[in-house]
Amino acid sequence: MPVLLAGCATPLSSPRRALATPYQPANVYCRQTRLPAAIQRVALLPLPQSVVDADQAAGAEALESVLAGELNKRNLFEIVPVSPDTLRALTDRDSWSAEERLPHDLFERLRQATGCDAVLFASLTSFQAYPPLRMGWKLRLVDCHENQTWWAVDEVFDAGSDSVAAAAEAYARTNLNQPTPLPGGSGVLYSPRRFGQYTAYAVVSTLPER
Repeated sequence: MPVLLAGCATPLSSPRRALATPYQPANVYCRQTRLPAAIQRVALLPLPQSVVDADQAAGAEALESVLAGELNKRNLFEIVPVSPDTLRALTDRDSWSAEERLPHDLFERLRQATGCDAVLFASLTSFQAYPPLRMGWKLRLVDCHENQTWWAVDEVFDAGSDSVAAAAEAYARTNLNQPTPLPGGSGVLYSPRRFGQYTAYAVVSTLPER
């Protein structure tokens, strides 16, 4: 049975956290320092859901809209979410990852269906919904014309790490109106959804500027 995105009240604290340097994603590739002007509209593919890991499937379903929301906040391009039904109609599958052998005309089909200039592949590679929370993201932005990768990130965020916890709490203070860690398991280090918001924000923040 999948773990629900409610968190629990298991204590999670570290006396070293206040001294830790907040974590910054480092496993990032950018083809150039700024996004090309030609990429204005991006098709966001559905997050693949595991058929053997019920927790990952539940996490992917719950965090798909969180990722889209963080992308929209950056306002770098127009996001066009592609539903599983639409993708299945185009490719006979409801999800794809960039590491798979893709249909040779996938980008052209998506361009015709959505008017997109590029496609954003996204996967939730790791998901642990009990403290210490753990979430992994793998994203890749590929243009539809030359099939070039312009940006890619592959990161795992472990709330048991002092630097990740420090970064998550700093995000919560600024973006979630949580000036101090909340009791009873409702803070960013205890809530899978809030921690998911932080991790999505962290990976999306590595996108090149305009």
